[in-house]
Amino acid sequence: MTEYVDEVWLLRLAERIDGDPQVNDLGPLFATVARHRARAMERDVYGSDWLKAAALLHTLARLDSLEHSNGQFAWLTTVGFLAVNGYHLEYPPKSAAALVMNTGAGLIGVQQIAVQLRQWVAS
Repeated sequence: MTEYVDEVWLLRLAERIDGDPQVNDLGPLFATVARHRARAMERDVYGSDWLKAAALLHTLARLDSLEHSNGQFAWLTTVGFLAVNGYHLEYPPKSAAALVMNTGAGLIGVQQIAVQLRQWVAS
């Protein structure tokens, strides 16, 4: 059973980021929570934890909610979501940074993100 993040979880995570960035826009946080939980025709829109994690990263990287450190916030949310669901990633930091930057720039989508995240699962 998937453990989902909620707005409180996101706000608490944001508080732990260096410099404690203020929330400039709550909308993306609510959108993030709704998106990774989305259901249509009695099925999850994102049918695996990898796709749910990718939807989290995609939403937070594309829609800034904090005054700074939005990419870091997106990444920490994604890694945290996967960790609470039993997945631990091993990844080259530069590759993870590139994934976040390319996502934020709109160069890659949810499917590609999910594939990359799954490749980084610790064995």
